[in-house]
Amino acid sequence: MKLFTLLFVATATFTSLAFSGEPINTTCPMSGNDIKPNVTSDFEDVTIGFCCNGCAKGFNKWNDERKVAYVADQKTSNAKPKVAEISELVVDTPYLLDTCPITGMKLGSMGEPPVEIIDGREVRFCCTGCIPKFNADKKAKFQEIDAKMIAQQLPYYPIDTCVISGDALDIHGSAVDFIYGNRLFRTCCNDCKAEFIEDPSEYVAELDKAIIKAQKKSYPIDYCVIGRGPLDGMGGPSFLIVGNRLVQLCCGGCNSKVLKDPLKVFAEIDKAKK
Repeated sequence: MKLFTLLFVATATFTSLAFSGEPINTTCPMSGNDIKPNVTSDFEDVTIGFCCNGCAKGFNKWNDERKVAYVADQKTSNAKPKVAEISELVVDTPYLLDTCPITGMKLGSMGEPPVEIIDGREVRFCCTGCIPKFNADKKAKFQEIDAKMIAQQLPYYPIDTCVISGDALDIHGSAVDFIYGNRLFRTCCNDCKAEFIEDPSEYVAELDKAIIKAQKKSYPIDYCVIGRGPLDGMGGPSFLIVGNRLVQLCCGGCNSKVLKDPLKVFAEIDKAKK
């Protein structure tokens, strides 16, 4: 699917619940992988799908409170189109800076930061009054935050080759660094950048594999930063890539809480490295 084709035209339906007997989820709550339609378990009035029988057994060990919370989260997600479904971008990374792009104030200094999706990208502000100011000069403001995101994510970029050609990033003099969906990508030239933007899906998956390989061996903690239990306690570890950083979790059900406040998660991981 092309970059500027609105994904929700084809996929976003505003149904509130899955049909009776149909799994309420599309990804396994334990591993985060796609579910298999023949591996399910019923809880109360819903059916939950899993990627394997091992994950189904792990889920059945959850207490009822945790199961109820998971089902409620899935019903909420199904009740409205997800950000990725209404976004023009294949990559959907949260806003990873800790300051407002208008005032420069720390996010949270004026209460819960407003979150706005602008041109398919999440942007967080110190207050609602900053949103129209950003929209009034979007191009310049995106350039400003892109420069900050490149500097922020560059130390974690796992490869020194172009994600398109496989050539060394400096084969033409210097790499082309750019932000796509709030995430840093690097190519050896602008032609490769254009090819990436035309159809990024394949290249994103390859980069994710490289990040897991590079960062897994030095990951500093052996517990889930959300559930606080061991990484293998729920059939994991489950891998989540956020802004070219690896976060290991006990299950895919913890993903949404990481994405809500990724900087808090990064801070805990970084503290463990010291």
